[in-house]
Amino acid sequence: MNPRFAGWVPIALLLSACAAATDPEPEQCPTDNDVFGLECEPAVPACEPGLEPRSAESHQGSFGSLGDDGGCQSEWPDPYLAECTEPLPDGIPDLRGLWADDGHVERVEQCGNVVIMVGDTYTHGGYATGLAEDGVNDFAGDGTCSSPISVALVYEANELQFRLGGESPIVTRSLEVAADGEDELVWRFGLGLPEVARMRRHCALEDVPATAGTGLPDR
Repeated sequence: MNPRFAGWVPIALLLSACAAATDPEPEQCPTDNDVFGLECEPAVPACEPGLEPRSAESHQGSFGSLGDDGGCQSEWPDPYLAECTEPLPDGIPDLRGLWADDGHVERVEQCGNVVIMVGDTYTHGGYATGLAEDGVNDFAGDGTCSSPISVALVYEANELQFRLGGESPIVTRSLEVAADGEDELVWRFGLGLPEVARMRRHCALEDVPATAGTGLPDR
């Protein structure tokens, strides 16, 4: 190196480091979905300048069927992830929405790798890492909070799987497309994973069929 320029190297590195330190971090916005532009449930933050970043991990411990007072959930809670800005990981299905058919209704929230399923008597949420300790550690959704459950959460293609003991799934939610092009959330549950509900997105609870409940629908 020409000795005349040798002294410029540390200065150039210093200027580069200063510029990197002062450059604003790129904004972190939730994964886009046209449904939420209609201000339908579940609420997600609007991607605006100055949006305060909030990660999925920061919501750990903030959801569940058992309230702070020790009582079991008995009504629909407000959205848990309304301030979470972390995008969904690449390749996972976007299950977010208020889903219902004639027999069942539930709200699904997602942010980063956290996913939460909500009814009026339960909140089943966890992190989709494949580990039981990160998954749903809650109670059966009968409104009594008397029967503990513990399952791992895993995404496989267009499906969210609930796995007991790391084995085959015992419950699934899959995103499928109907013949008319509309999204459907298909819930399968029990031995052999029979289909128990095939739901479509609705904007608000007032829009769902009056016969829809949050327990197991009649089969």
